Amino acid sequence: MSDQDLKARIEESLKLGRVGSSEWQSYTWKNELAEQRRRIILHLGEVLAEAETEHNPYHMLERAVGVAAVCMRRLIECRLVTDRFRETPLEVHEIDVKKDAEWREPFVSRTASEIFNNYDMTARRLERRTPKMISDKMLHARVIGILSGSAYLPDGLLIASDTQSKTQLFHFSPPEIAGIFDGFLEDEVRRTSDGYMDKDGQISGTRKVFAIRE
Repeated sequence: MSDQDLKARIEESLKLGRVGSSEWQSYTWKNELAEQRRRIILHLGEVLAEAETEHNPYHMLERAVGVAAVCMRRLIECRLVTDRFRETPLEVHEIDVKKDAEWREPFVSRTASEIFNNYDMTARRLERRTPKMISDKMLHARVIGILSGSAYLPDGLLIASDTQSKTQLFHFSPPEIAGIFDGFLEDEVRRTSDGYMDKDGQISGTRKVFAIRE
Protein backbone atom coordinates (compact mmCIF):
# COMPACT_ATOMS: atom_id res chain seq x y z
CA MET A 1 0.00 0.00 0.00
CA SER A 2 1.39 3.36 -1.02
CA ASP A 3 1.78 6.23 1.46
CA GLN A 4 -0.94 8.10 -0.40
CA ASP A 5 -3.40 5.20 -0.11
CA LEU A 6 -2.58 4.78 3.57
CA LYS A 7 -3.15 8.47 4.21
CA ALA A 8 -6.49 8.31 2.39
CA ARG A 9 -7.62 5.34 4.48
CA ILE A 10 -6.66 7.08 7.72
CA GLU A 11 -8.50 10.23 6.68
CA GLU A 12 -11.60 8.19 5.81
CA SER A 13 -11.53 6.32 9.12
CA LEU A 14 -11.34 9.61 11.02
CA LYS A 15 -14.55 10.70 9.33
CA LEU A 16 -16.40 7.82 11.00
CA GLY A 17 -15.96 9.35 14.45
CA ARG A 18 -15.31 7.41 17.67
CA VAL A 19 -17.20 4.84 19.71
CA GLY A 20 -16.52 4.67 23.44
CA SER A 21 -17.25 1.52 25.37
CA SER A 22 -16.14 -0.62 28.27
CA GLU A 23 -16.50 -4.18 29.53
CA TRP A 24 -19.66 -5.29 31.33
CA GLN A 25 -19.24 -5.01 35.07
CA SER A 26 -21.17 -6.82 37.79
CA TYR A 27 -21.00 -4.19 40.51
CA THR A 28 -23.38 -1.81 38.73
CA TRP A 29 -26.15 -4.39 38.58
CA LYS A 30 -25.33 -5.99 41.94
CA ASN A 31 -25.47 -2.65 43.71
CA GLU A 32 -28.94 -2.02 42.29
CA LEU A 33 -30.06 -5.57 43.05
CA ALA A 34 -28.90 -5.19 46.65
CA GLU A 35 -30.95 -2.00 46.94
CA GLN A 36 -34.07 -3.67 45.50
CA ARG A 37 -33.54 -6.64 47.84
CA ARG A 38 -33.59 -4.19 50.74
CA ARG A 39 -36.71 -2.51 49.41
CA ILE A 40 -38.60 -5.76 48.86
CA ILE A 41 -37.92 -6.96 52.39
CA LEU A 42 -38.81 -3.51 53.76
CA HIS A 43 -42.11 -3.13 51.91
CA LEU A 44 -43.05 -6.76 52.46
CA GLY A 45 -42.55 -6.17 56.17
CA GLU A 46 -44.63 -2.98 56.05
CA VAL A 47 -47.57 -4.82 54.52
CA LEU A 48 -47.35 -7.75 56.93
CA ALA A 49 -47.12 -5.40 59.91
CA GLU A 50 -49.93 -3.21 58.55
CA ALA A 51 -47.64 -0.25 59.12
CA GLU A 52 -48.83 3.28 58.48
CA THR A 53 -46.68 4.78 55.74
CA GLU A 54 -46.77 7.86 53.53
CA HIS A 55 -46.31 5.64 50.50
CA ASN A 56 -48.29 2.62 49.30
CA PRO A 57 -46.02 -0.35 50.11
CA TYR A 58 -47.75 -2.48 47.49
CA HIS A 59 -46.82 0.00 44.77
CA MET A 60 -43.23 0.19 46.01
CA LEU A 61 -43.05 -3.59 46.15
CA GLU A 62 -44.29 -4.00 42.58
CA ARG A 63 -41.64 -1.58 41.35
CA ALA A 64 -38.88 -3.25 43.37
CA VAL A 65 -39.75 -6.71 42.00
CA GLY A 66 -39.55 -5.44 38.42
CA VAL A 67 -36.27 -3.60 38.88
CA ALA A 68 -34.73 -6.56 40.73
CA ALA A 69 -35.73 -8.86 37.88
CA VAL A 70 -34.01 -6.59 35.33
CA CYS A 71 -30.83 -6.68 37.40
CA MET A 72 -30.95 -10.47 37.61
CA ARG A 73 -31.47 -10.78 33.86
CA ARG A 74 -28.58 -8.43 33.07
CA LEU A 75 -26.24 -10.34 35.36
CA ILE A 76 -27.13 -13.53 33.49
CA GLU A 77 -27.20 -12.16 29.94
CA CYS A 78 -23.97 -10.17 30.28
CA ARG A 79 -22.25 -13.25 31.74
CA LEU A 80 -21.52 -11.52 35.04
CA VAL A 81 -22.21 -14.64 37.09
CA THR A 82 -20.41 -17.97 36.87
CA ASP A 83 -21.48 -20.67 34.45
CA ARG A 84 -22.00 -22.96 37.41
CA PHE A 85 -24.45 -20.55 39.03
CA ARG A 86 -26.33 -20.01 35.75
CA GLU A 87 -26.80 -23.76 35.35
CA THR A 88 -27.59 -24.62 38.98
CA PRO A 89 -31.32 -24.70 39.83
CA LEU A 90 -32.39 -22.79 42.94
CA GLU A 91 -35.00 -23.93 45.43
CA VAL A 92 -38.41 -22.28 45.07
CA HIS A 93 -41.86 -23.13 46.38
CA GLU A 94 -44.83 -23.28 44.04
CA ILE A 95 -48.60 -23.27 44.58
CA ASP A 96 -50.64 -25.19 42.00
CA VAL A 97 -53.91 -24.17 40.38
CA LYS A 98 -57.02 -25.92 41.62
CA LYS A 99 -57.86 -28.97 39.58
CA ASP A 100 -61.60 -28.88 40.25
CA ALA A 101 -62.33 -25.16 39.86
CA GLU A 102 -63.33 -23.11 36.84
CA TRP A 103 -60.55 -20.66 35.99
CA ARG A 104 -61.45 -17.00 36.47
CA GLU A 105 -59.24 -14.64 34.52
CA PRO A 106 -58.11 -11.71 36.71
CA PHE A 107 -58.85 -8.16 35.59
CA VAL A 108 -55.89 -6.49 33.88
CA SER A 109 -55.91 -3.69 36.46
CA ARG A 110 -55.39 -6.07 39.40
CA THR A 111 -52.03 -7.41 40.47
CA ALA A 112 -53.42 -10.38 42.39
CA SER A 113 -57.11 -11.18 42.12
CA GLU A 114 -59.03 -14.47 42.00
CA ILE A 115 -56.22 -16.10 43.97
CA PHE A 116 -58.42 -18.23 46.21
CA ASN A 117 -60.67 -19.26 43.33
CA ASN A 118 -57.83 -20.28 41.01
CA TYR A 119 -55.16 -21.75 43.28
CA ASP A 120 -54.93 -24.41 45.97
CA MET A 121 -53.85 -22.16 48.82
CA THR A 122 -53.59 -25.02 51.30
CA ALA A 123 -50.20 -26.33 50.17
CA ARG A 124 -47.00 -25.50 48.36
CA ARG A 125 -44.37 -27.81 46.92
CA LEU A 126 -40.61 -27.46 46.68
CA GLU A 127 -39.16 -27.26 43.17
CA ARG A 128 -35.80 -26.34 41.66
CA ARG A 129 -35.69 -23.70 38.90
CA THR A 130 -32.80 -22.09 37.06
CA PRO A 131 -31.86 -18.49 37.92
CA LYS A 132 -32.91 -17.42 34.42
CA MET A 133 -36.32 -19.04 34.72
CA ILE A 134 -36.93 -17.33 38.07
CA SER A 135 -35.82 -13.92 36.81
CA ASP A 136 -37.88 -14.30 33.62
CA LYS A 137 -41.06 -15.00 35.59
CA MET A 138 -40.41 -12.07 37.91
CA LEU A 139 -39.70 -9.72 35.01
CA HIS A 140 -42.99 -10.62 33.31
CA ALA A 141 -44.95 -10.79 36.55
CA ARG A 142 -48.72 -10.88 36.05
CA VAL A 143 -49.32 -11.71 39.70
CA ILE A 144 -47.67 -9.85 42.58
CA GLY A 145 -49.40 -10.28 45.92
CA ILE A 146 -48.73 -10.80 49.60
CA LEU A 147 -50.22 -13.69 51.54
CA SER A 148 -50.75 -13.25 55.26
CA GLY A 149 -52.66 -14.93 58.07
CA SER A 150 -52.88 -18.33 56.42
CA ALA A 151 -53.14 -21.44 58.58
CA TYR A 152 -51.54 -23.46 55.78
CA LEU A 153 -48.73 -21.34 54.36
CA PRO A 154 -46.22 -18.88 55.80
CA ASP A 155 -46.65 -15.18 55.20
CA GLY A 156 -44.93 -14.22 52.00
CA LEU A 157 -44.78 -12.99 48.46
CA LEU A 158 -46.75 -14.46 45.53
CA ILE A 159 -45.30 -13.96 42.04
CA ALA A 160 -46.18 -15.43 38.65
CA SER A 161 -45.70 -14.40 35.04
CA ASP A 162 -48.60 -14.19 32.60
CA THR A 163 -48.05 -17.68 31.21
CA GLN A 164 -46.90 -19.23 34.49
CA SER A 165 -50.02 -18.04 36.32
CA LYS A 166 -52.17 -20.53 34.41
CA THR A 167 -50.44 -23.43 36.16
CA GLN A 168 -48.84 -22.21 39.39
CA LEU A 169 -47.51 -19.36 41.53
CA PHE A 170 -44.16 -18.81 43.15
CA HIS A 171 -44.45 -18.41 46.92
CA PHE A 172 -41.57 -16.87 48.88
CA SER A 173 -41.32 -16.19 52.59
CA PRO A 174 -39.16 -13.09 53.30
CA PRO A 175 -36.01 -15.18 54.00
CA GLU A 176 -36.63 -17.26 50.86
CA ILE A 177 -36.88 -14.31 48.46
CA ALA A 178 -33.83 -12.76 50.13
CA GLY A 179 -32.00 -16.04 49.56
CA ILE A 180 -32.72 -15.93 45.81
CA PHE A 181 -31.21 -12.45 45.55
CA ASP A 182 -28.27 -13.43 47.75
CA GLY A 183 -27.43 -16.22 45.32
CA PHE A 184 -26.84 -13.61 42.60
CA LEU A 185 -25.07 -11.19 44.92
CA GLU A 186 -22.68 -13.72 46.43
CA ASP A 187 -21.68 -15.43 43.19
CA GLU A 188 -18.33 -14.11 41.99
CA VAL A 189 -16.60 -14.61 38.64
CA ARG A 190 -12.87 -15.15 39.16
CA ARG A 191 -11.80 -16.22 35.67
CA THR A 192 -13.09 -15.19 32.26
CA SER A 193 -12.31 -16.48 28.80
CA ASP A 194 -13.72 -15.25 25.46
CA GLY A 195 -12.94 -16.29 21.91
CA TYR A 196 -14.28 -17.38 18.54
CA MET A 197 -15.65 -20.80 17.64
CA ASP A 198 -16.76 -22.21 14.30
CA LYS A 199 -19.81 -24.36 13.63
CA ASP A 200 -17.87 -27.55 14.43
CA GLY A 201 -16.87 -26.32 17.84
CA GLN A 202 -13.32 -25.54 16.82
CA ILE A 203 -11.71 -22.36 18.10
CA SER A 204 -11.50 -20.56 14.77
CA GLY A 205 -13.52 -18.28 12.53
CA THR A 206 -15.28 -15.10 13.59
CA ARG A 207 -19.00 -15.89 13.27
CA LYS A 208 -19.61 -17.29 16.76
CA VAL A 209 -18.07 -16.47 20.10
CA PHE A 210 -17.72 -18.53 23.25
CA ALA A 211 -17.58 -17.24 26.80
CA ILE A 212 -16.45 -19.08 29.91
CA ARG A 213 -17.07 -17.71 33.39
CA GLU A 214 -15.66 -19.50 36.41
